[in-house]
Amino acid sequence: MKQTILFSLIVLLGLSACSNSSDDNSNNPSIPNSDLSGNWKVTYFWDKDKDETSDFNGYTFEFKSDGTFVAHLPGGSTQTGTWGERPDDGVTKLDIVIPGAKPLDDLNEDWVILEKTDTSLKLRDDNTTQLEEIHFSRQ
Repeated sequence: MKQTILFSLIVLLGLSACSNSSDDNSNNPSIPNSDLSGNWKVTYFWDKDKDETSDFNGYTFEFKSDGTFVAHLPGGSTQTGTWGERPDDGVTKLDIVIPGAKPLDDLNEDWVILEKTDTSLKLRDDNTTQLEEIHFSRQ
């Protein structure tokens, strides 16, 4: 009898700990990508100890609504990556992942969004020892 009660109690506790989260997005912290459509250019890039804005001369960028991030390089070619916004520790971050050499590899960060308007996007590296900040302007 004691074994039956103990077994029933264990099963009941196990079932009460389960939840149905098929409609819950808590396992996927991404939030819908906001409207950053159109072409953007880098108007400011500070990397650790110096201004490197000129490294992005001739580049334009697209934040597509499907999470695709497209870099249009000065020579006319493109490089494709991903982007997305997500909450993290009370701030909204913008993640960019794009393959490529400098300067594109400098974009691979989880950036804290400092400002986001129809014409301006200002981001800072979440690692305060890196002192990286980038500003985009809509074209």
